[in-house]
Amino acid sequence: MGRKINKKKTRFKVAIVGEGDTEWYYFTSMRQYERFSFKVEPDLPKHSDYKTIIKTARKKRDEVYDLVFCVIDLDRILTNQTEKKGYEIEKSKTKSNKGIEFIETMPCIELWFLLHFLNKYSSKFFLNYKQVVKPLKEYIPNYDKSSKFFKTIDIYEYLNTNGNYQKADELAKKLEKEKKDSDNPLFNFTQINSLVNNLKNR
Repeated sequence: MGRKINKKKTRFKVAIVGEGDTEWYYFTSMRQYERFSFKVEPDLPKHSDYKTIIKTARKKRDEVYDLVFCVIDLDRILTNQTEKKGYEIEKSKTKSNKGIEFIETMPCIELWFLLHFLNKYSSKFFLNYKQVVKPLKEYIPNYDKSSKFFKTIDIYEYLNTNGNYQKADELAKKLEKEKKDSDNPLFNFTQINSLVNNLKNR
């Protein structure tokens, strides 16, 4: 009689690869606040260029993560033709990117933060972080894109308790829909809500 093999179920693993401290702190805060039953690993590459971020996401996929999200801010990429072309080429590599979901925001993740505090849809255009952070500071006065700031605040919890996640989700969906009908390549939108909803619904 052969020895009985104990087939222990492997824990569901999610990897979220972002480009900076903001993403790392937000998704770490999300994991703690939501108390997901599966493992979520925010990962911060040593370099924040899109090539390193995508390379890191592919590495995580090869480490047998069940879900891999590649979180990209588009402000710098879309305003530089060389970067834009290179990013589009890397993103179009279907075989290399199998199992990876790209989560994009134009201009940056702070747009998603701001949506938590808006009561109605606005087509106001932001080109970069500096333009988004100005209205964001009306709701988070000391906001700063730094580790020093994020160590003083649980950002995901703050956004959910002081802002309105459902409204932010609604506005993000409308922005993405409007983007498809717009001829402006720099039209503002975010897909962060798609990532969060994906994990919350599991």
